[in-house]
Amino acid sequence: MTFDARLLFALPCLAALACAGVACVPKRDLPPEQIVKLEKLDEVMDVQATVADPQFKKIGEASYTDQDWAAFADLSTRIDSTSKKIPQFTKGPEFDAFAAKLGEHAAALGAAATAKNVAGASDALAAMKATCKACHAKFK
Repeated sequence: MTFDARLLFALPCLAALACAGVACVPKRDLPPEQIVKLEKLDEVMDVQATVADPQFKKIGEASYTDQDWAAFADLSTRIDSTSKKIPQFTKGPEFDAFAAKLGEHAAALGAAATAKNVAGASDALAAMKATCKACHAKFK
């Protein structure tokens, strides 16, 4: 087999492997109606990280765009869903309290997004991030 023939044979094989690899990546950017169907705590945590981490980078900004407000409202809804799902995988009362606190911060973020309250949104994001860090320090 010549080099060109090997390359023609190898390219479809590599393409198939690449597609298979993509199919194995979990879909972590899930809407609330899919979040409730998750069966593992790690899956719920992956959704939280996927949707929250990019928004945490906006903590402390002086202003937000309409796109930011929409993203904050979406984050609020999804974190509300994950915070309600987390107690199904309880690790005890303190763990459940972190989930409840996260839900409270998500509600505050949603209210701030609706009012386009810059300080309120930044504070809610910071509180959510702090809650995540505190929970991970205790339970991860």
